[in-house]
Amino acid sequence: MRGKLISIAAVFTLFAMLLTACGGNTPSTGGGGTSTTPTAPAVKVALVTDIGGINDQGFNQLAYTGYKNAEKQYGFTEKVIQTQSQNDYVQNLTSASQAADLVIAVGFLMDTPIDQIAKQFPNKKYAIVDGCAIPAGKSDCETLSNVASLSFKEQEAGCLVGAIAGQMEVDGKAKISKLLGKNTIAAVGGLSIPPVNRYIAGYKYCAQKVDPSVNVVVNYSQDFTATAKCKDIALSQINQHEADIIFQVAGGCGVGALDAADQKGVFGIGVDSDQGYIHPSVITSALKRVDTAVYDAIKDTEDGKYTNQMPLFNIGVDGVGYAPVSKDVPADAKAKADDFASQIKAGTLTPPDTIPA
Repeated sequence: MRGKLISIAAVFTLFAMLLTACGGNTPSTGGGGTSTTPTAPAVKVALVTDIGGINDQGFNQLAYTGYKNAEKQYGFTEKVIQTQSQNDYVQNLTSASQAADLVIAVGFLMDTPIDQIAKQFPNKKYAIVDGCAIPAGKSDCETLSNVASLSFKEQEAGCLVGAIAGQMEVDGKAKISKLLGKNTIAAVGGLSIPPVNRYIAGYKYCAQKVDPSVNVVVNYSQDFTATAKCKDIALSQINQHEADIIFQVAGGCGVGALDAADQKGVFGIGVDSDQGYIHPSVITSALKRVDTAVYDAIKDTEDGKYTNQMPLFNIGVDGVGYAPVSKDVPADAKAKADDFASQIKAGTLTPPDTIPA
């Protein structure tokens, strides 16, 4: 009997040894011995904002939203540099390049700095919102294999909100009692740069297409952050020209223009994101889906499909549009915007990219 027990024990010992030997060559997840294939580490991504910062309630905040969505999807470590001064662009892009594989630059004003840095770090990848790589002293974009442009047709979004404004002026005080009665609308731009001017070009062109007699007042704050500057300009447009509708195209500064419109009892139109939450008097916003563009650029890179030839974000791919309208917008004004959107998609209406005289 004792001999049989020893034999059985020997069999179990031998079986255990075989299991140990087999298991020693099997990769383990540490949670049950299931074999896995190691995953590639996420591509490191950095975001460099423009001077408005991630809390500008518009352009930079949208870029940050797209960045955070991608971070959640791919698990890279956050690296966000908020620019305080235009003099910091080169330094910030350099720091980002040293820390990341892909650098997202937010803003047209980084055109020349990104050209310089992309050449300095040829093995790194870049994407710039609203811009391209432009060599110092030049005015035309340079094609670099490691710089992708995230570009939008802002004039199409401007057109849609301009159509709403124009139709409201056609409707007049008989239908919209808050109108001041001088058939005037206005826009407050930040700096006179192409993305800003494209918005205003579409706004003025389509407002006057709906109402050829409407007066469109355009002024610039020369600033994207100081709300007081934009508020003062908007107050002047209202007090001196009796503008009924103020379209802000000045980032965080432009929130001051919306404040002025609300204070004076007229209407405001937001920019980039849906800014209707700022005041009830904001009747709609011209939308630019920067969040989608930033996310797409990161996704392509993480998936090993980085390209310097990103699609143009226009109304046809839902890259621009207009936000839901408030109760103050008559049905015919919304219908006019939708009609113009259909015409743009069909190619029968082409808003200009420069402001009409």
